[in-house]
Amino acid sequence: MRAKDKLRIVYPTDFSLGSKLALKTLKLIQNKYQTDVSLIYVIESIWKNWISSGLCQKEAMQRLQSWQNEYSSSTELKKLYIKVGNPADCILDVARKRKANLILMGGKVTEEFSRYKTGTTVEGVVRSATKTVWICQKDKISKILCGIDGSPSSAKALKFAIDLSRRYSAKLCIIHALPSYLPAFSMTKKIIKYEEEKLKIEITNKMAKFLDSFDLKKIKHEIQFQWGVSANLILDLAEDFNYDLIVIGAKGYSMLHHVLLGSTAEKILRHAPCSLLVVR
Repeated sequence: MRAKDKLRIVYPTDFSLGSKLALKTLKLIQNKYQTDVSLIYVIESIWKNWISSGLCQKEAMQRLQSWQNEYSSSTELKKLYIKVGNPADCILDVARKRKANLILMGGKVTEEFSRYKTGTTVEGVVRSATKTVWICQKDKISKILCGIDGSPSSAKALKFAIDLSRRYSAKLCIIHALPSYLPAFSMTKKIIKYEEEKLKIEITNKMAKFLDSFDLKKIKHEIQFQWGVSANLILDLAEDFNYDLIVIGAKGYSMLHHVLLGSTAEKILRHAPCSLLVVR
């Protein structure tokens, strides 16, 4: 992402702890990027708003304005929306109208920072969005974990992860999962080990060519190749080494071209122990 590029952000809030974490992340983003922010609150019940003669809408607008005044001194957060209906649909609709390139949402906050399950609204937005979605579970950007598989989608994710690492002086770990080797029934352990090493060398050479097109200079980074299922490796690393942000592409290599969210991203979305950036 180029320095002159502006992040057109849609920031939905339900005034929860997760939304407050997202607001802190928004401030971090505004410190390093030029932004245009739209703030949205969705009233789920049409009947509740109708019975109260629109009072729910008025109360929500007052609260949005107080958040705007209290938490953002920037004039970039000036567009306020109150919508009535399905939250995910309303958020996506505003994102389309505002031509947003980033949707910033609060994740489900638990007492312990363990693997959480996202709410239906967050999952609905991520599954149907055509633009990048950032789900906030932590308000830091100091350790970033990026999963790659060599696909165009993972290339976009890595580009964003590198840009974040450079702007925030964050440590970046790039992880690629090596697929399991299925040996023939008659193979000895020695032959299996040899074939596994051969496969690993072939894949690492291929991924090295993929990584050659990215500028990793002056960034604290490491590149890992590990055997295993991609989603499991990313989740384990994020939890074991206390990463602040996971960055992944929305979908990798797949024959299902109509699918907006791949199986790896789907699993990480539901179980990420930290903030998650799904790049499109």
